[in-house]
Amino acid sequence: MRGSPVEWMLVIAGLLGVAGFAISDFQPSSGLFFAAAVIAVLVAFWAVRAQPRSEGTYSPLLGKRRLARSPYAPIWVVLPLALVAGWVFTVYGAGMILASAVGVEHTRSGILIYSARHEPSARSRRRPCTVLSVVLKTERGPVYIRHCDAYLAGNILPAGMGVTYRTRESALGLFADRDLALRQVESALEMANRAEQQAARAAERH
Repeated sequence: MRGSPVEWMLVIAGLLGVAGFAISDFQPSSGLFFAAAVIAVLVAFWAVRAQPRSEGTYSPLLGKRRLARSPYAPIWVVLPLALVAGWVFTVYGAGMILASAVGVEHTRSGILIYSARHEPSARSRRRPCTVLSVVLKTERGPVYIRHCDAYLAGNILPAGMGVTYRTRESALGLFADRDLALRQVESALEMANRAEQQAARAAERH
């Protein structure tokens, strides 16, 4: 596969950003989102200017004409690629690494607002998990996080339940690691199981 150095740099940056987005629970700050948008525009301008210059060619049939600046990716492909790659890499590549390095550890309390069972596909080896949507209380205001917890194995927790998270925070964003708080979770699971059993018995009676 051929391509200019500019195109290769954009592809690699984009892949690094997508990989960071896929494997991390990083919650970027609004400031990082804005900075990434500005950087993405600058990267797009640089990519367009840094592409190989167009060259003239002559053909007895077609006459004089100018070739594209890059025969492998025209500008209308490079421009959106540069915007996406610059934004994703800034937020989930460089921004995520910097936030992890300079972040400060905290313990945050939050409120569970939604819980649902997630069943992986039949071909997947992953265990069932429970999708949790939580609002954490921080000095900068409430922070919404969402993840799928394999420890709960698909058991649904009641909305409004208090939860505790260990976080690593910086001006760039927040990493959240749920503190299991086993007694609290086990009691909630026990209540949920009792409610399911009572619902099943009521259904059998009817």
